[in-house]
Amino acid sequence: MFQSGIPLHETGSFKSHRTFLPDDQYGIALDNLVKGCTDILLLDPTGNKIFTGKRCVQPQPDWWFLGGRIFPGESPIQSSQRLLKRELGLDIDSDRFRPVCCQAFAFEMREQEPKNHGTTDVQFCLKVQLQNEEEVKQVVLDENEYCDSKWAEPMEILEGNYHPALRFAVANMLATDAFDRVEECEGRGGDDKEIAELTREFVKKTREARKVLERVDYKLNSKELNYVTTVNTRF
Repeated sequence: MFQSGIPLHETGSFKSHRTFLPDDQYGIALDNLVKGCTDILLLDPTGNKIFTGKRCVQPQPDWWFLGGRIFPGESPIQSSQRLLKRELGLDIDSDRFRPVCCQAFAFEMREQEPKNHGTTDVQFCLKVQLQNEEEVKQVVLDENEYCDSKWAEPMEILEGNYHPALRFAVANMLATDAFDRVEECEGRGGDDKEIAELTREFVKKTREARKVLERVDYKLNSKELNYVTTVNTRF
């Protein structure tokens, strides 16, 4: 699952012609297009806890990533920077982002009418670690979209009743961290034995990330929207 980056390849000189779509036109677009989104695993300064928000709107009215739609011409990192600036007022340098994984979604419901037409997304997931308490204090979510939020340890997410996509992303983040330790060891001239041990741990974490999707017991139960459903995952 390791990926060194998520590049944007601009052929020629691209100019965005993005414009506001009225609700009816946007609904038609959602019926016919797959949206590109960036979602972010936001870590506390220790790197040991992940911020999650409990959404109270469709799609996915449950614990979820921070993120949103990619604008035309944006790289995934640029999109993440814009979203964190818009949602939390955070200015995050591009070199602080790390790619985690890519996933695809098909949601039964959406906020836009007709709501039961659902929506489909392709997700680029990245992680970023906050550096200090000043940045942490800025992590406040919109009460119109979120009914709760918390900092959770990775194992809480991996073992709890969380959407498979969130658990898959966290497992891949741990695998990415394991690879970074291999790279750091090689960069400082670590011996072959140490590199081999760290590589074995990386392979183990990668295998564990794949196994995350073998669990199929997640249940979405939104009391706010009186909505209950399950998730089917396939490749």
